[in-house]
Amino acid sequence: MGKFKTIITVLVLLFVASYIISYFLDTEVGDKIAIVPIKGMILGSESSSFLSSNTLSSQDIVTLLQEAEKNDNVKGIVLAINSPGGTVVASKEIVEAIKKTEKPTVAWIREIGTSGAYWAASASDAIVADELSITGSIGVISTLLEFSDLFKEYGVTYEGLKTGEYKDIGSPFKKMTEEERALLLKKLDLIHEYFVEDVSKNRNLPLQEVKDFSNGIYYLGIEAQELGLVDHLGGKELAINITKELANITEADTITYEKKKSWMQALSKITSEGFFFMGKGIGSEAGKIEVKTTPEIFA
Repeated sequence: MGKFKTIITVLVLLFVASYIISYFLDTEVGDKIAIVPIKGMILGSESSSFLSSNTLSSQDIVTLLQEAEKNDNVKGIVLAINSPGGTVVASKEIVEAIKKTEKPTVAWIREIGTSGAYWAASASDAIVADELSITGSIGVISTLLEFSDLFKEYGVTYEGLKTGEYKDIGSPFKKMTEEERALLLKKLDLIHEYFVEDVSKNRNLPLQEVKDFSNGIYYLGIEAQELGLVDHLGGKELAINITKELANITEADTITYEKKKSWMQALSKITSEGFFFMGKGIGSEAGKIEVKTTPEIFA
């Protein structure tokens, strides 16, 4: 165990040293293509633990796009999308930031780019998607839990005091009336209409065509291309090459724009993960750590 602690200490010191060097030294020379990852559920603020990174902050993405836009070495931007979408306003903030970007932007959908994430992709100059990726799913959803029948079973009653007729609309403690349901659906329809119209403008597609396939269903990349939702089928290399073409350059290195953590945050993360794996008995695994992932399907 003492030897293991020494190894961990050395790794941490090397990590901190490399972080400090990379933070203070600017080695960017020549033309660059910026890679901006849009990975995970899009929210107004980041919410994730050190064991998972399944959410992202729209404000972080907006900041990264602005940084890439200001960098004279960056000639184009690839949006590396692997996201099922997210909240309406957060998705809209990213869409608006992409539209404000004057440099060529190409969206690359590797596995999933649906709902709000597809909305963001539609604002780019071109979309590249793997032929078996999941795209589209243009629709708006709001889910509400309701416990009133469960409460009745256990003799629990609900009494809501309110000054407005609809102040407790959507409360999980009472059944929703048909009038309340109609009111909420009307609001969702307004959001959906805005979503559809913007995709129509971004993709230069007839509004009625977009309405016809904006029923919430997702499409594989090969289907999305036939519908005009994506431009090209391929991967990261193709997205980079198209970005270079749009930027009128032939050679460029890539640079990834990600949210920078302070060295204290980075150190905290690596030590937390280290102790986590120690707790699982890393020694008994003969130094081998196997990480298994479970595929997820979003509809």
